[in-house]
Amino acid sequence: MSMNRRNFLGAVAASAGMGQIPEGFAQQHASKAKTLDLHVHLFGIGDTPSGCRMSPRITDGIAFQQLVFALGLRKRADTIDEAYERVLADAVATSGFTKVAILGQDAAYDRQGNPDWERTSFYIPNNYVLDVVSRHPEVMIACPSINPARGDAIAELDRVKKKGARLFKIHPPIQGVDLMEPRFKPFFRRCADLRMIVMVHTGHEHSAPVISKDFAAPTQLVLALDQGCTVVACHAGSGWETDEPDQLPQFIDLQRRYPQQLWGDTAVLGTAGRVRDFGRLLKADHVRDRLLHGSDYPFPVVPEAFIPQIDEATAKQVSSEANWIKRDLALKQALGIGNASAERAYTLVFGT
Repeated sequence: MSMNRRNFLGAVAASAGMGQIPEGFAQQHASKAKTLDLHVHLFGIGDTPSGCRMSPRITDGIAFQQLVFALGLRKRADTIDEAYERVLADAVATSGFTKVAILGQDAAYDRQGNPDWERTSFYIPNNYVLDVVSRHPEVMIACPSINPARGDAIAELDRVKKKGARLFKIHPPIQGVDLMEPRFKPFFRRCADLRMIVMVHTGHEHSAPVISKDFAAPTQLVLALDQGCTVVACHAGSGWETDEPDQLPQFIDLQRRYPQQLWGDTAVLGTAGRVRDFGRLLKADHVRDRLLHGSDYPFPVVPEAFIPQIDEATAKQVSSEANWIKRDLALKQALGIGNASAERAYTLVFGT
């Protein structure tokens, strides 16, 4: 944890004074095709009527405070909720992407399907996601979050579909949900019927309190896949070299079993702790072309960690990009996957 925190704080602190990426580099790696960043976070602490919640375990931490500083949230508005939306909207509008998917975060639920606020570390309600996206429809699409353990899970799925959502996210290790429970079969069958893309966090989580790391195993996706769902394994089962167990091989094996239904995204893979696992994914030929672009904004990449794979000059050029969403794509493009995975993401979601 301490190693990752130092890397993260160094990245966000350095970001505050960065200039723009050199024009020649940007043009060299530009793409004219339609692109989608599949994994951009909406945050809020509930200091407006947004309905957001965030545990003091997160907001009192140095990483959160440093992020608030690096993004300049205190200067943008009187509330964190409003300031983050403004910063997010600016980053998205100047990112160069055709669209970005804005993610919500559902609560943990008890066995009766009621919200369990004691176990919920942060909560970004679907209505807030839909409201924010409605204010920026030219560049944003909604990715609500639905914990299948909630009592009205299928009704909520139908509701957000009618509101225009094409995909939604589940975060099992934070939401405390075992996706292999047979009681979730009707929910996933409904997802398949509606052709709603199911995004699921897989791999080790380090940014928020975890209820069970076992719920992050890629094998947890089998029930949804067997019901016919199209599934995106967020982070592709990756982790740090020190994380146990090593979950990434599960994703690689599962992709062989479900070559048409299962995808992975590249969110968080540009950080220092995931260098090894990003390399393993790129070397797996049957997996590389099933990776979709995700930046995991507002968590910045660390290009210098990839100097063994890209030259030092390129790492410095990528680091000079002030827009964190663009910087993430530039790093992944330097690794040979950025634009292609962003175009694949757009095609999967929009079907064109």
